Amino acid sequence: MSSGYRTLVIKPLESLHLGLRNLGGVEEFSIDESSSLPLPSTVLGALGNAAGVSLKINCDEYRNHGVYDFDDFRQLITELFNANLNVEDTHSGEPYLWGPLIRLNGIIHVPVSEGAISDKDVRLYVEAAAKGYGKDDVRQLIKGKLMVFSGVDSRIGISINEAGTVGAMFKSSYVNYKASDLSLMYLVKNPMKQLNSNVIRLGGEGRVSLICLEDYLKVPRSGDYAVALQPILIHSSDNASSISNVKGLECLEEVYGVFDGKGFKVRVMNIGLGFSEVCGFRRPMLKALPQGTVVKLRSNCSGDIAVGLLSELGYGSIYRVSL
Repeated sequence: MSSGYRTLVIKPLESLHLGLRNLGGVEEFSIDESSSLPLPSTVLGALGNAAGVSLKINCDEYRNHGVYDFDDFRQLITELFNANLNVEDTHSGEPYLWGPLIRLNGIIHVPVSEGAISDKDVRLYVEAAAKGYGKDDVRQLIKGKLMVFSGVDSRIGISINEAGTVGAMFKSSYVNYKASDLSLMYLVKNPMKQLNSNVIRLGGEGRVSLICLEDYLKVPRSGDYAVALQPILIHSSDNASSISNVKGLECLEEVYGVFDGKGFKVRVMNIGLGFSEVCGFRRPMLKALPQGTVVKLRSNCSGDIAVGLLSELGYGSIYRVSL
């Protein structure tokens, strides 16, 4: 596997705007929500832009009829990797993008809950979830090992309507990374297009980061337990569905949840699939298990490193752990 992959290193050069959904709230004042780490659609879109990829999308089909068929993602994967995207797959052993991990002071960290823990200690976090530890036990187990790597800075803005007057107000969230030497590390399939070390736009509001390609980063492919590095996208028409009835969770035997400061709780969030710069609209929203969720994998998915809907794109990237 390693011969077909490189390590993509992203070094944020300023605060990033990584919106999870459309601006929402009362009509006169809207509030958005931001991810602390770039989503696969954001990273792949940035790579396509850096490589000069040009997509030909029928934007009117979505604008006029509300029909979204993933054609922009399909074309992007074809242009970047000379491959066909299978949007139906709910688990993957060779996603086009995997990650991220966080490199700080030369040490690799795994993002969990509201922070990150070194790859040497992540087993403690997973063990706490699998054994149902409460707040005090979890804190004692990971005491001094959990690093807070980011913070959120909210800024007020206004939109101007066609008449040149204030149309509405909004509050945008920006992610600030606390250490200047922090880098985000993804595994990416060798692209067909040339990608050199460069400053690229990443996320919204024209924010920039430095990217480069390094040698292959080893990915853990064994272990029955895992931490979600990216949201695990799911779909279910039944709010009370068991795991077996939820589209996207075919590989999961148990979901232990994410640590919320009191214990491990199973959470489901709404997440958008990003903004299409080609057509100027936001892609649809899906339900997801958030980054940091601890899960147990079924034996029939051995070797897979991404689970859930759009796993080939890198959504649902998982860091596998043996207990």
